[in-house]
Order: sequence, then C-alpha cells, then structure tokens
Amino acid sequence: MKLTTCDFKLGVITAYVIGAVYARAGSHESHTYVADEAAAASNTNILPGSFEELLDLRSIACVKPWQTFQASGYDRSGGFYDSGNFLRVEDARHYVLMEAKGPGCIDRMWFTYKSEPGKEPYDLLVFLDSLDKPVIHVDLDDLFSGKHPPFVEPVGGLCGNRTHPGRYSYVPIAFASYCKVVLVPTAPKEQYQYRVNSLGVTIPHIYYQITYRKFEAGARVRPFQWELDANERQALVRVQRLWSNCGASPWHGEMKLSHRATEKVLAARRPTALFELKGPAVIYALQLSVEDPRGLWLDIYWDEPLKPQISAPVGSFFACSDSVKPSRDVNALWLGRTNGSYYCYLPMPFRRQARMVIRSESDSVASINARIEYRQEELTAEHGILCARRYDDASPLVGERYEVLNVTGKGHFIGLIMDRPGHMEGDDFFFVDGQEQPSIHGTGTEDFYNFAWGLAHTGSLALHGITIQGNNPICYRMHVPWSVPFRKSLLINWEHGHDVRRGPNLDTRRYSGVAFYYRFESD
Repeated sequence: MKLTTCDFKLGVITAYVIGAVYARAGSHESHTYVADEAAAASNTNILPGSFEELLDLRSIACVKPWQTFQASGYDRSGGFYDSGNFLRVEDARHYVLMEAKGPGCIDRMWFTYKSEPGKEPYDLLVFLDSLDKPVIHVDLDDLFSGKHPPFVEPVGGLCGNRTHPGRYSYVPIAFASYCKVVLVPTAPKEQYQYRVNSLGVTIPHIYYQITYRKFEAGARVRPFQWELDANERQALVRVQRLWSNCGASPWHGEMKLSHRATEKVLAARRPTALFELKGPAVIYALQLSVEDPRGLWLDIYWDEPLKPQISAPVGSFFACSDSVKPSRDVNALWLGRTNGSYYCYLPMPFRRQARMVIRSESDSVASINARIEYRQEELTAEHGILCARRYDDASPLVGERYEVLNVTGKGHFIGLIMDRPGHMEGDDFFFVDGQEQPSIHGTGTEDFYNFAWGLAHTGSLALHGITIQGNNPICYRMHVPWSVPFRKSLLINWEHGHDVRRGPNLDTRRYSGVAFYYRFESD
C-alpha cells in the first residue's frame, strides 16, 4: 500500500480497532445508538465529507443543496459490455474513471471483477484539488480489506459472491475544487482478463461505479484526510455502531418520543384505520406485526390528500416479499423485519394530519399489531413529506425500458426496493429535471445494489442487501443521507434483460417494487 499524504500513528489505528470491536460487541444491544440531536439542531456546521454528516439523521427529510451524479463503466454504444469503459485512457494503461470540478464529494464506490485474489492487481489513485500527487494511492483489493482506516466495516467492505465479491465503500471523499479518479494495472498486461466489445475494441473486464455530489460554488466541504481528528474518529466509531445495530431504532436515547399502539382485526376486502394524528409532528418509527402480509397494503395520508402519498404492499414496503409469508429477516438500518416485526425508521414529517390505513385485498381475515413513535415539532418549508410509490409492470414491452418512478415537482429520491427484480442484466437511468442524458447510468441490477455476478448471492447490510424469500430475490438500497435531489421532475427507468446479439429489454417477466422519495412544497 502507498499512502502519499501521511503515515498512520499508532494511536489513530488503535482508536479505529477499538471502535470496530465496540461496534461488533454492541451489535445486539437495543436502544443505544442515538441520532445526534445537537448536531441536527446546528447542521449548518456539519460539512460534507465528514463522518458527522452520516449521523445527521434528522436532516434526511430536508431540502438538499446539491446535485448527484455517477461515473460508471456502462457501454457507451448502448450494448451489453458494461466493463472496461472509462472516461479516457492516459499513458497507455492509466484508466480515468471520474473527473469533476468541485466543491463536491464522492459518497459511494463500487467495483467487481472476475479473478483470483492478487492475480489482477490494480492501484486506485484519487487526486483531490491538485494533480501533483494523489491523496489516495492504494491497492484496490487492500482498500476494501478493512486494513486501512477509515475504509473499515461496515462503512466499506465486500458482499455477495464470495469468490468474486462486490467491493463497496461509503467513506466520504470530499474535494474543494477538483477530483480525478484513476485505476492503474500494476502487473504485466498478459496477466489480466480482456474481452472484445461490440465495436471490436479489446477492453479490461472490470466493472465500477462512483457516485458523487456537486455543490454550489463556494460551498465548504471537509477535504478527505487519511488521519482523522478526534471528533471525526469519534464520529466514525458512532457510524460503525449505528450501522452494526440495524433493527434497533436509531432515534432512542436522548430524544423523548411519544408512542401509540393498537391491535386490529383486518376484515377481508376492506380498509382498516390504524392511527390518526394531529400535526405538526414527525413520526420516527412505524412497527407492524402480522402473521401473513399477503394481500395487505399500507396506505398513509399526509395532510388530508385525496390519495395516499405512501401506498405499497406491506411486505414490499419493508424490503420483504408481498407474495409469501415472512421467511427471512431483513436487517437494514432504515426498514426491514426482525423478531417477527416489520419496522421503518425513516423520519415522516406532516403539518396538519397523518392517517394510516391497512387495506386488505385478501379474502382472509387477519389481525395486526401496530405501533408508532412520534414527536410534536414545528416544521418549515425545508421539511418534506415521505412518499412511497409502487411500480408493477406485469409484462414489460420488448425494446422499451420499464418505468420505476416518474414524478414532477420538487423532492429527493432516497431509496428503492425491488421485490421482483427480474433479469439481472438491466442498467438503471436517472433523468433529473428533464435531462436528455441521465446523470446516473448504471451497469446492471445487482451492481446497483452493490452486489456482483447475479442476484443469487445474498446479504443484509445497513444500506443495501439482497435476500431470497420464496425462491425470489428481494433487493434494497437506501440513498441516505446522499439522496438524489430534483427541482422539477425525476424519471427513473430500467432495462430488463440483455442479449449480446439482440440488445436490451428482452425479458418480459413481471417487475415490481417500491420507490421512496421526499416531496416538498413548490417554491
């Protein structure tokens, strides 16, 4: 490994090791990891690029002052070959993956390739604010090994296929004026795998995605440093503890919450009201226990609209199946299922009234236990309402991408659950505010979820995962706190199936899921 900015001191490494051990030791405790209320009250002092930003949980529902982009290896000709495509190649074998002017921040990196460990080595070079010398210069596999803080679990690591895993990192890498990311092979050329793409060009067989934000000129960021100060070390330890304790509410502790609980018998083919609350307030936890969720829908109405802003099958809303009884727990940070109970901890502000309903489309009678935790709070125009929109395409058209989300107005996208992800070969496209070219263009469905080489490899992590329920993969990924803002509109569509010779959008099986976003009042 080559660290070009500083050497690690023993005390720094010790702090990280203690933090990692502490995170694992506390992973089964409950009601221990608290959203930083003091930080949230003064979040203007929290800089992008800091681990403190990952703890600013209450701002998730607030307007975001950035644009979100992604660099990836998608096939520039629209074909099947999503590996080995770079921004450009310099000095014969220096592959430029991303280049951007700042201020900005890399929030996610993902890589995969098929090779034995060490057989196809690459160095990752990240230049920040200067081309004189890379701030990060490290062997790619080493970066995701946990050996080199702050790139430590669960903020970064491996998931999915054990032989050829997905390598992911959510370590913030901020820059004030400029960023360039370069991949450099460090072994002889004949040691690597290549393939010939549809244009007849020989390309390396490595996949990547780099998701990043760009801020307005003059915005302050915390530029990346290998050696963290005391506050940032403590913040990283707290992030490790938070992300290692999924299933427990992140809001418990200093924040005093009111609660309501109810038990209802759900009549067949009828809606049943669970809760009605007066605002302004924020719901911080929703928990449901039901033996069989099939045919049950969760509808939530904020501030007396004619239609619910949240409407989704109960299982799907919590990253589980809508077609089988609960079979596996999903241990994610914001929503999932554990100990027989579904949970959602996304903050849900409302101004006048909240009404929660369970709507039955089943012929069976069922019973449900429900609990909410909330707090009366004054809200501003900066607070959005949580929306969850079901998409369900029974038979996508051949030759056309299917639509995941198409909304107008102002808001930010925060996550996606696929309960029927269909064929793994499907790129994602995010068009913000009427863009002709997407600001986010992915490389495959499993890649979007930080996994690799198919949807059969599983894992349940804080912000992303794939579980198998009823012989069907259920995928989830949450984009918080680094959401995708839009001011006028957001269109997300997806390829379904791909063939080397015949092209994309050939798979006609059913595709379905739930898209999450916050919506704001118009300016």
